[in-house]
Amino acid sequence: MGMGIGINAEKPDEGAVRGWQESVACYVWFTSGGEAVPKRMKYKDRDGNIQEIRDIQVESSSEKNYCGIPTIEYECNCHLYGREWRFRLLYYLERHVWKLLWKE
Repeated sequence: MGMGIGINAEKPDEGAVRGWQESVACYVWFTSGGEAVPKRMKYKDRDGNIQEIRDIQVESSSEKNYCGIPTIEYECNCHLYGREWRFRLLYYLERHVWKLLWKE
């Protein structure tokens, strides 16, 4: 009979990522404690033009697993064209790639 040792020892899984993921290049600042803080990013828009977003404001970050893939998720916003834009940045730890998900 188990006493609960080792039960639920794995990190919870969030399932599949919902939404369209866009590949981005991300400029990151590392704190003295080794934490990554996204500051800028570049991506291709629908017309194929390179767009740059500066002054990213990170509201929160958390470590998650999506379908067993370790990920760091950043809740972010920025101000462009007189409007606030909210989005998530996902950093896939194993593949070392950044993905962008716009919020509606």
